Amino acid sequence: MGNWQDLYDEYIIFLRTQKNLSEQTALSYMSDLNHFQSYLEDKQIETPEGFNINTIRDYLALLYKSGYARSTISRRLSCLRSLFRYLSQTGKINNNPLTLIRTPKKGRPLPQFLYLAEVEKLLEQPKGKGALGLRDQAMLELFYSSGLRIGEIVQLNIIDIDFSGRVIRVRGKGRKERIVPLGSYACQALLEYLQKARPVITEKRNPLPEEPCFVNSRGKRLTTRGVYGIITKYLKEVAPFRNLTPHSLRHTFATHLLEGGADLRSVQELLGHSRMSSTQIYTHITGERIRSVYQKAHPRAKEREEK
Repeated sequence: MGNWQDLYDEYIIFLRTQKNLSEQTALSYMSDLNHFQSYLEDKQIETPEGFNINTIRDYLALLYKSGYARSTISRRLSCLRSLFRYLSQTGKINNNPLTLIRTPKKGRPLPQFLYLAEVEKLLEQPKGKGALGLRDQAMLELFYSSGLRIGEIVQLNIIDIDFSGRVIRVRGKGRKERIVPLGSYACQALLEYLQKARPVITEKRNPLPEEPCFVNSRGKRLTTRGVYGIITKYLKEVAPFRNLTPHSLRHTFATHLLEGGADLRSVQELLGHSRMSSTQIYTHITGERIRSVYQKAHPRAKEREEK
């Protein structure tokens, strides 16, 4: 039986090749496994043979004591469940101690979103800031228009944009692709960026279709960290006292669609959610609209007429 690091390496290869996990998800798993490895080294547990149910209980107790959020603890436990399921199925361990461990209950935080007036103010921020301002304008419009994840923005290539059909091809989680509509404002902002700003930034007039859509000041593909910093800066200017991130624009996209009358199933498709439960969190703001529809539509909900 190998040591922990050898088993981790085999497991990550398994995730990438057999489970078709994205590079970002694989890196998240590695981060959680590295944290667990530090704990095992501290306890001098060098192989799975020295691991039992008390080990995992002590590890979880340490996470709680250290003040980690329940969501973080649940994620790390989920990662370990997946690892030990793999070790058990491949015959590297005889018993899986994690089958006896319960997942901690966690409260699901309501998504942070922007109100329409805040969105309009946000979309004005990059104007008048040259080529990079046109790039940022296009990114902000695209975030709000199509509800993309930050990683999907980063992976977007020029060929993925269909201006005539006003749609974009998006590579989402688990390498799944979907086609997402492109709003008229986002379409115009992208055209202006690609025609006027990108050639100035890259010093290249005719890029290849497979080249990245969004580039940094050196003409290279923007990274997740780069996009996060750019968008967060604009969000701070609009709402300095709110904890808004680029993902808040995805929440805003979904929230405003539902407020406008879109059905959950359509929003689920647009967001690329594999489970409806992921989309249902957005219904927190649609209560009034649903009650209004019910009052108008249901025969026994209307005001009773006195006979």
